[in-house]
Amino acid sequence: MSATKRPRRATRSQVRQFLAAAGYAGTPPDELVDTYVDLVSAAGRPGLPRHRLAVHLTAQSPGWSAPALDVFEAAWREQQQARAEAAATAATAVQRDADRARAYVASVWERTGAGPTWTELGDALGWPPMLRERIIRTLAREGVLTYSTEPRSLAVAEDVGDVGD
Repeated sequence: MSATKRPRRATRSQVRQFLAAAGYAGTPPDELVDTYVDLVSAAGRPGLPRHRLAVHLTAQSPGWSAPALDVFEAAWREQQQARAEAAATAATAVQRDADRARAYVASVWERTGAGPTWTELGDALGWPPMLRERIIRTLAREGVLTYSTEPRSLAVAEDVGDVGD
């Protein structure tokens, strides 16, 4: 969190909701609520990644001791770095493997009459399991592949440039 922008101070109600989300059973005593005000303030709104991280760290902390803000901020920086690295790795895979993905999906359709699963495509192209969804969604956004909610719907996208040729 930048030094120029201070987070809005969390209310007691927000802290109690935060503790409940972390698994605290019952009504937390005022002393416990007081120890979490700074962390909940820094965590931001419920549902956002910073908030989810703070809840996770709290749930993992022994005896409901609030994680120190510097520990939270360091964990946040590590998480952001990991996300950036995953995005870069996925982007590289998309650029490197678009043609191979298109060829593999087309060959599965030709052989079986259905598309491969995302796992099958990822295994065939050697993508790390945690990046497969990101890679396939990016390939779809870029018009290489398509899919729907139906099983085995992964298909080669129609090449708009070839229509009418």
